[in-house]
Amino acid sequence: MFTSLRSLLGAFGRTLSLMNPDIQRHHERTAYVAYQIVRAMELGQDALFYTTNAALMHEIGCAVLDNARETLTTREGRKRIAKAGAYMLRDMEEFQTVADIIEISQDSYAECLAWGADGDLLDIARAIRLADFVSAALREDVPALNQVKGIVEAVTRLRGVEFSPKVTDAFLAVSKRECMWMDAALNPSFLMNFTGPIREVSLDKLVIFTRFMSRIIDFRSPFTAMHSAGVAATARELARLAGMSKEEIQMIAVAGNLHDVGKVRVPNAILEKPGGLTEEEFNAVKEHAYYTRIILKDVEGFEKIADWAAFHHEKLNGEGYPFHLDGGKLDTGSRIMAVADIFAAITETRPYRVGMGRERAMAVLEGYVSRGEICGRVVGLLREHYDEVDAIREKESRTVGRRYYESLELAK
Repeated sequence: MFTSLRSLLGAFGRTLSLMNPDIQRHHERTAYVAYQIVRAMELGQDALFYTTNAALMHEIGCAVLDNARETLTTREGRKRIAKAGAYMLRDMEEFQTVADIIEISQDSYAECLAWGADGDLLDIARAIRLADFVSAALREDVPALNQVKGIVEAVTRLRGVEFSPKVTDAFLAVSKRECMWMDAALNPSFLMNFTGPIREVSLDKLVIFTRFMSRIIDFRSPFTAMHSAGVAATARELARLAGMSKEEIQMIAVAGNLHDVGKVRVPNAILEKPGGLTEEEFNAVKEHAYYTRIILKDVEGFEKIADWAAFHHEKLNGEGYPFHLDGGKLDTGSRIMAVADIFAAITETRPYRVGMGRERAMAVLEGYVSRGEICGRVVGLLREHYDEVDAIREKESRTVGRRYYESLELAK
């Protein structure tokens, strides 16, 4: 065990909160209600695990849409978002079951009957659909218990059409507990109290999970869609060339996946601005590394990872941001991340420009070295192995970029 899923999901929740506090509250409330329904149905511990994860991520397809709020107002729009979210997860083995559940989580009971599907996974998806409805209906400005009658009546009217009778009956049973409604309305720390036994996460699985999280970060815009993948691939290869251990190489890949997680707080209008930024806009950008650290620092086992991820804009001369650390406080992993971030940014192709070729990219990096900003040894390793490192970066970036545009098409 390197960390726990509970701890990782806490970071995921903090990320959603920075992106949109309403989405985080809705996802957690949906997960809590769905968990209670599935537990009442006695589907088992694995079912509770899948329920928690799928419910907490059931609208992640919103990450690829600018007009997500409008899209969520229609049934067809919610289905498109579910399909896009499932597709974002589909190529990762650990999340295929969760992806299956998310993909059908907006189908009505009548639609499910039409194509003759049944089984525990479908029951989980149906529970999430009902919980999604309840979460959306539950207002925070009205005492929870004063809303129970109206919500229960609405769910009952839709029994057998929108909602499965089996799932509806389980919901009606748990709805009699006043504490369930107050828990849901107050949006308790769901991840700490209601996820059941702690699930262990190895480093191998952590790399996979954070690769998914990087998509939540980067898929907000075509300007950033491939960036974290390129940084992680570059950092991983430079760490190998620098002689870091196998564990450290995996850890730096995780840091690369998550280094821009704080950017979910930066408006897309700034991220997508092709020209220079104003002082006020640049100040907004500067915040992202700080929020990356806030999101990651309390994750179990992330002591070094949080530093490596958050320090990628620090400079050896102390003139970086936002912590103004100097070379004496920046270890090899931090130095590699700074180089990998710049290298990926200048070599990847974005909608407004083509990425730099070898000569120009190396000139830019060596300029940073000459000014005492980044590590000459790391840049030297990149120079010696440029074609190898760049090919790895390009392959990872293209793979993720293709997934982004395909996800975007599904959500349109």
